[in-house]
Amino acid sequence: MHEHAFIKGVGLGALAGAAIGMAMVPRKKVNMRKAAGKAMKTVGHVMENLSDEMGF
Repeated sequence: MHEHAFIKGVGLGALAGAAIGMAMVPRKKVNMRKAAGKAMKTVGHVMENLSDEMGF
């Protein structure tokens, strides 16, 4: 049972890292404060959706 919790944690970490990486892709005239806010919002949505799918 503990192995599944570890795998879920690794999966959440990987998804959060990917979401932050995608949100922080440089574009023309990037406002870092706005980009960081978007990244945090994206991570929140990803974690919420993942936890709903896993049944937490």
